[in-house]
Amino acid sequence: MNSIIVIKPCGIDNYEWLVAQKKSAAAPQLIVGDGERLQAQCEQAANVTLLANAENITLKTVAFESHERKLLRQTIPYSLEDDCIDDIEEQHIALGDIAGNSVSLAIIKRDTLDESLIDAVPETVEINQLVSELLYIPLQSERWSIVVDGDRWLVRSAAYEGFALEADAAPFALQLMLDEAEQLPEGLTVYCNEEQQSAINAQLPELLRGIADWQYQDYWSVMATGLSQQQVTATTINLLQGDYAPSLPWKKWWQTWKVAALLLATAVIFQVAVSYTQLSVLEKNNLELRAEIERAYRTAVPRGAVMDPERQLRRKVGAMKGTSGEGFVSILSQIGPVLNAVNGLSVQSLNYNEKQSEVRMTILASGFNDVETARANLEKLGLKAELTGSNAEGDKTRARLRVRG
Repeated sequence: MNSIIVIKPCGIDNYEWLVAQKKSAAAPQLIVGDGERLQAQCEQAANVTLLANAENITLKTVAFESHERKLLRQTIPYSLEDDCIDDIEEQHIALGDIAGNSVSLAIIKRDTLDESLIDAVPETVEINQLVSELLYIPLQSERWSIVVDGDRWLVRSAAYEGFALEADAAPFALQLMLDEAEQLPEGLTVYCNEEQQSAINAQLPELLRGIADWQYQDYWSVMATGLSQQQVTATTINLLQGDYAPSLPWKKWWQTWKVAALLLATAVIFQVAVSYTQLSVLEKNNLELRAEIERAYRTAVPRGAVMDPERQLRRKVGAMKGTSGEGFVSILSQIGPVLNAVNGLSVQSLNYNEKQSEVRMTILASGFNDVETARANLEKLGLKAELTGSNAEGDKTRARLRVRG
């Protein structure tokens, strides 16, 4: 999954493509084959790029205001309306690098782009990038580059400037570029076959003939060099943006994770089944237990409504304890020694709630620490002692405690 593939159609169900390895110094390999072979290789690739004919794409750099930075996709079409011959709504605009207050663009007709995506490669091949072939022509600072591909001239004069024309019209376009250029190039690199040099040199504008550097390389040799350069500089514009952004590769992901997903689904279903079975058993046990509690309650209390037998039984037991006075005597026998053990502590009032089996009392102590000591000692006996309020009374502390057995 570390390979990069760059494709260009060359006939009906015939393709040429470069295969390069990421972060490898090895030269890209050129392969020619049909759609089936292309698909097999693309399934193992990390990135698949389709080269688009430069004749169909306009590259340019456009300036914008600082406040437009976050809304470039909305504002850029309006800034191009005056320069665009065709209806701007019919154009697809892809954004590239942003440098300062300027952005690089690639512009193509939507109809042409639709045809490129539908007819260019088999449906089974997932394309990650669609890039103008012009951006794969190697470029050096202050120099122009020309690639002669049959009767086509591909001209790149800057990172995002250039054109592709037939050999008869290209020299006139080059002369116009020279006339409009603010600064002439320091050199010109021409990629062609050796036998073409004389004819091409005769067609070049006179200003370019003296600075031409001839490189005898064919189209794919140049693209291979550009591909290596792309991995370092990444000066490209992917046309698959906005409406044409590629969808997530669900099919590829499914093939990769199919076994793991099936195992996970099986494990989840099994766990749900086990949990449901356990829940059913617990529910059955709970019903049996509640029925047993109700029978026990009816044994002790044969008459009356049954709402919550467990709570009702607890209340009955509590009431029975309070009726005999044993509950009060028992709790008071525990509280008395504790309070008596704290020097200067006296009981001001004491109330016993028979229903809740609790004692509420007001005590007067030399200080709050004595109150807390008494409360803590009651807790140590297993009683629940809660301070419900306190206030200073002269040099004494009056406090209210609630004690439960």
